Amino acid sequence: MTHPFVSRPGCASPLGYLLTACLLAAPLLAPAPALAAEPAQVLLHHGERFLRMGNTGFAKANYDKLVANYEGTPEAAEAHGDLGVIAAREGNDTLAVAEYEKAIAGGFELAHFNLGQALLRKLDSASDPALKARARTEFQAFEAYLKSGKPRPAILTYSLQEVEAELAEALKRLQ
Repeated sequence: MTHPFVSRPGCASPLGYLLTACLLAAPLLAPAPALAAEPAQVLLHHGERFLRMGNTGFAKANYDKLVANYEGTPEAAEAHGDLGVIAAREGNDTLAVAEYEKAIAGGFELAHFNLGQALLRKLDSASDPALKARARTEFQAFEAYLKSGKPRPAILTYSLQEVEAELAEALKRLQ
């Protein structure tokens, strides 16, 4: 009598069947690869929620993940705008300007207003005619966006009068 796992001449080995079965089943038993990230809209929503709560660390983490996985999308452009807001709150207008520029390049036109404000803050510490002209251009681009009838984010709709008053004041200051 032969051992059940020893091959007999002319017969397939039970061990061979077992090994073959394991090799065939391995892809089915392996854990599925993790997704790169949550959907862009989810990351954006979480980032906005944390930003409203004042938790800039968690907001930034969500925006960074969104940008890393979805650069070139409208959501990434909006995330760049919010990263600019975080940088401005932290007093880093140089980084804020860079993030607003990325947001605008991605089609997030609301960032024109924030970019204009960051440039105005820079003007407070240095009288630079080119900076002044650039700030004016950004506010004018935002004004054109407001007049265009394009869809607006809810935050802009709710605070439109306040934003329009700030816009008018900024344009008056930049004349």
